[in-house]
Amino acid sequence: MSLIEVAKTSEIPTGTMKHVEAGGKELCIANVNGKFYAIGDRCPHMNAPLSMGTLKGPIVTYPLHSSQFDVTTGKKISGPIEEKMEGVEKLPPEFLKTMARMMEIMAPVKTYNAQVFTVRIDGPKIFVNV
Repeated sequence: MSLIEVAKTSEIPTGTMKHVEAGGKELCIANVNGKFYAIGDRCPHMNAPLSMGTLKGPIVTYPLHSSQFDVTTGKKISGPIEEKMEGVEKLPPEFLKTMARMMEIMAPVKTYNAQVFTVRIDGPKIFVNV
């Protein structure tokens, strides 16, 4: 592992996240009340970027199925939420059938904790140990 510069502190305001790639890894850098954290940027359930989700305090909510992870520890807070979407009855039946099949296939997939990486701040620079 080695420290790699990934961003400037000014690029990630408090309460936001940024996707970066460093050392062959995709990372989500989060600013929680002025402190920076780095976790793997791929959801441990569906593999899409966590950085495209929402950050409230230290909790990132995954945009596709609302799984939640603590960016300070990587721990899974809650697994996928299968909610009925508003207006779903207006979608084409073929699409609904495909979506139902996808949910059936994905339901047994276990959601793991996100990988965490050590962050070091040096002046305006953010370094991550990858």
